[in-house]
Amino acid sequence: MAESHRTPSRPLTNKEKQQLEKRLHRLERAGYDQYLDKLTRTLIAYKQAGPFLEHGLQIRTPFSYLKTGIPGDSSDRKAPHRHQRPSATRISASRSSALRFELTALSLVQLRRKAGDKARLHELEIPIAGDTDNAGWADLVAVQPTDSNNHSNFISARHKRARTVRECLMTLERAGLVSISGAPKERNRFGGFVLLNEAGPEVGGGQVEYTVPRRREKIFKMPSGFVLKGWIHLLEDSEIAVLLMAACHSGGWPEDGLWAIPGDVRLRHYGIHRDRYSVARKTLEWLGLLNVDEVNRFRSGRAEKNARLVHRIGLRDQGFEVEALPKMRELLERQLSSDS
Repeated sequence: MAESHRTPSRPLTNKEKQQLEKRLHRLERAGYDQYLDKLTRTLIAYKQAGPFLEHGLQIRTPFSYLKTGIPGDSSDRKAPHRHQRPSATRISASRSSALRFELTALSLVQLRRKAGDKARLHELEIPIAGDTDNAGWADLVAVQPTDSNNHSNFISARHKRARTVRECLMTLERAGLVSISGAPKERNRFGGFVLLNEAGPEVGGGQVEYTVPRRREKIFKMPSGFVLKGWIHLLEDSEIAVLLMAACHSGGWPEDGLWAIPGDVRLRHYGIHRDRYSVARKTLEWLGLLNVDEVNRFRSGRAEKNARLVHRIGLRDQGFEVEALPKMRELLERQLSSDS
């Protein structure tokens, strides 16, 4: 399909405009280009013999898709309870970095290990915070706080990033995606965490250490540029969840090179609510990361009542080959200027 950055046919609402302005402001912070480049270089430094660069990020299907489905209402009136969702949407949240941390950790292991190998993160001896000479987990996830001095209580930016990593690990532990050996308040309790199967204990048959997927396993793939071109750091969790669904496309049917995923499948198997999906889908299409084929709709935009009349979606692989930061800045500036 040809590249298309569709812009809304109607003017932005005040709320939408404020959200875009806020997003652009984050991307225009001084030194952000160099910061994101350093994150990628730090990750690539762990490359050894893994399949990541050749095959992209391989993810086991149950990470995003629950085969049995979430019981209850499928009318999209409310989102499923968090504990019922698959791992990807269970750990996603607007003010959390847990989803991005999980996907970064999977990428690191797949850069380093061969198919079937255990993660064995402890062998890499990656500290949580790190320092000026040694990279830590805090140098792998995009969080850019600043040093602060509140009434002589100085807190460094590195300390704040490390605190974010610890919060991510606690979220992942609650979801059964990592094992933390230390007890609460124990010194360096997070240092020896173990990465577990991304399907989660309910689907994976209990807690087992993560291994790089083998060929016979049911997986889906994200383009390597999703991580290496910086998109993972700039996209919202809801947008990442929709990309994962498009890449997985279980529960849907193929049509003209894309995938139709019915609303009840999106909600009850992927755990993605209609409102979040609608906004994320439009943004991802606009960013050139998602191909979308809209189906028969009334003039009001409401879909006709036919179970097969749902949008067809699919990853636009070429979009991930572009550096995320300059592309997103350009499109945000274009959108805001056209609406002024």
